[in-house]
Amino acid sequence: MKAIQINQYGDNSVLHEAEIEIPFIEPNQVLVKLKASAVNPVDYKIRSGFMQAQLPKNFPFTLGWEGAGVITSLGTEIKNYKIGDEVILMPNFLQGGTYAEYVAVNADEIIRKPADLEFENAATLPVAWSTAWTALVKDINIRPQQNILILGAGGAVGKMAVQIAKKYGLNVTGTATGEDIITLETFRIDEVIDYKSTDIASLKKKFDVVLDLVGGEFLKKAYALVKKGGSIISTTQFPDTEMLSKYSIHGKMTFTTMDKTAFDQLFIWLDKDEIQLKSPDIFELHQAKEALALVENRKIKNKIIFKF
Repeated sequence: MKAIQINQYGDNSVLHEAEIEIPFIEPNQVLVKLKASAVNPVDYKIRSGFMQAQLPKNFPFTLGWEGAGVITSLGTEIKNYKIGDEVILMPNFLQGGTYAEYVAVNADEIIRKPADLEFENAATLPVAWSTAWTALVKDINIRPQQNILILGAGGAVGKMAVQIAKKYGLNVTGTATGEDIITLETFRIDEVIDYKSTDIASLKKKFDVVLDLVGGEFLKKAYALVKKGGSIISTTQFPDTEMLSKYSIHGKMTFTTMDKTAFDQLFIWLDKDEIQLKSPDIFELHQAKEALALVENRKIKNKIIFKF
């Protein structure tokens, strides 16, 4: 099968197309023939070696952590799926493997795909939806009428987080710029702050919850925006314990997991047209260098999908 692999950490030049064997599956795994897989920021972070301390890789390694396809083989312990089932998947971050025609994935890392959801759209969901749901519903346990600030609301995870927060009855403020502001307004977000023209440090409003999807200087400025006793949760780095203590707030870094409950709720909302999905840009697998460069350099308006 065709796959995009790396033999060492580095820039995009280390990506290469390889012809490799179809993966062997363990008893608790299924083999999926991918119909679509997605490109995410974590891909270049792992390719570059930025995350090698937390997620070391053995080479050659096949990138990719998100996709949708059809089960073609079952491990001996698999009882709840059958060959031919259409599934959405998110392999664990130690494994990866979706920059390829086939991927072996653990049974707890797949969800059945609704028949009326196209593979290309389905492949955009696992990371964005799971991350937003895990952070807001499982880690923070958001409640109606809370005020939340979402840093990076214009990204894939941010757009999902805004919609979840609105469904839960929160007052939502988000940072974004350009066309993403218009998109967020269609989600009936309460306020959008253009981060290119407004420094969040200048905000007078205090928030019950801050969801940080950006990190760096944005996170540093966010501590002072949280109400005493409130919470800050980040998908990018562990909050600074000294800053948490200084402002008497709670903090956590979220770790994304596939959650059947989360997707059951998503599919209900999608069926009622209560959650909006933005159509992805379609690439071929051999265009992986170009696709990942666009994501790394933030030159994309839509999520990028490899179509098989």
